Amino acid sequence: MRPHHLALVTCLFAPACKTSQYIDTAPPQPEQPPLQDPASVQPAPAPQLQPETWVGRVELLGGRLDFAARLEPDPEKPGAWRGRMDIPLQGVKDFPLTNIQLAPESIEFTLAPPGAPEPQHAVFIAERPAHAGQATGELTQNGQTYKLTLRRLAPGESPQLTPKRPQEPKPPFPYQTRDITFQSPAEKLTIACTFTAPQPAGKSPAVILLTGSGAQDRDEAIMGHKPFAVLADHLTRAGVATLRCDDRGVGGSGGRLDRTTHKAQQQDVAAALTWLQGQPEVDPAHTGVLGHSEGANIAMLTAAADKRVAFVVLLAGMGVPGRDLLPMQMAALYRAKGASEDIIAPMVVAENKLLDALLARKKPARADLELLTSELARQQIAATKDSPAPTPELLAQIIKQTLDAFDTVSMLEILRHDPRVPLKKIKKPPVLALNGALDLQVPHTENLPRIEQALRAAGNKDVTAKSLPGLNHLFQHATTGGIEEYSDIEETLAPEVLTEISSWILARTRPPAPPAK
Repeated sequence: MRPHHLALVTCLFAPACKTSQYIDTAPPQPEQPPLQDPASVQPAPAPQLQPETWVGRVELLGGRLDFAARLEPDPEKPGAWRGRMDIPLQGVKDFPLTNIQLAPESIEFTLAPPGAPEPQHAVFIAERPAHAGQATGELTQNGQTYKLTLRRLAPGESPQLTPKRPQEPKPPFPYQTRDITFQSPAEKLTIACTFTAPQPAGKSPAVILLTGSGAQDRDEAIMGHKPFAVLADHLTRAGVATLRCDDRGVGGSGGRLDRTTHKAQQQDVAAALTWLQGQPEVDPAHTGVLGHSEGANIAMLTAAADKRVAFVVLLAGMGVPGRDLLPMQMAALYRAKGASEDIIAPMVVAENKLLDALLARKKPARADLELLTSELARQQIAATKDSPAPTPELLAQIIKQTLDAFDTVSMLEILRHDPRVPLKKIKKPPVLALNGALDLQVPHTENLPRIEQALRAAGNKDVTAKSLPGLNHLFQHATTGGIEEYSDIEETLAPEVLTEISSWILARTRPPAPPAK
């Protein structure tokens, strides 16, 4: 932080001010009262520091992050500040700040994640006109810098950082809802869930909602959205009971998802199905599974192995092996950012080499995997517009984090998963497969037709496969389909998707209405 100097008026009362000698040619002036003794003059009291709240935005590569920093005088250290930060999009609430410097022409503070080394500390430094309520500067973390803007809130003004989510359901609900737990036979773990059932009580069709890849909560919370909360609310109002659960290691569920095989996840779903079919509000003959993204893999595996599954809904499901999907996904995402095919091609080659090594029967040594990961990281950084060259320390961290994420049980399960195998075993349960036409994570042109082909090959006579125009991987109305749009879009789930799912389920689980007389 550069030093800032205040212009101080000196010599008002110092003895040196009286020693100047000059010839006074002006007419005599009236006698002035004597100067006060300097020792008896008290300086004006320093102004009291007042709490300040600053809202800010960091411009990240492919996105942005909004936050609020609440600063207040430190009662234990006169003249010093203490503060806390909220980052709603990342679930950060009341996180303590350090190294707070609030000067007339600058603002500085640091967010230090617990146990993180100093390079991982996020340092915010901004400058402003003297005492102004607007400031601009940079966030520095891991050797990278990002554009930062800050605004001081007026007294009583709310930060309003939480993005608008008009579809998010709020109580009271016109249906039953209760939190439950059950034991999964896989490692005898506790799985925590929320059950909803239509009112009035009766035997309703029901569906289990299965989240996408990565450890997620029962609402499938992502980028400030709660897709499964919105979906469960819609389905229950329409007459379909739902069960949505925390993934292993999240919320009230035990275990660790990154160490979990597909078979174990399938056992979790089978136990959920047993619990669901035992509820008095549920029609056990009409219980199904719905999976989004990676959850669709678990849904199809469950339906292929468990005859109790009465229907299947696949949202943004894979139609090609995971080994083939990841390079396809990467190419689609960079293509949408404007990267040329000349830039994308070597990236795909680099990722293919890494994936082949990870899946090889005799896996290479860690050092060899790190070299392959380094080449992939180098290609991706070069392909990202306006991306500064990373420091050696940051590059090492990127390599480690990337390889640690790839080299897990759960990721290797995704890579090895060939959806065509379970799909060809789903002969009877009706299947609804939906993809967004702007989905860049599971591109519909390469995946949706193969899902339908595999189901038709199985002899399944009730298959509905639709590509929905204008929708992204989260089934929001989008412009490009890029990940950076997810949080900016207020819509959580497109209304046509909700209607498509509920009407399809009800058409296959409710007896037809008697003909009108």
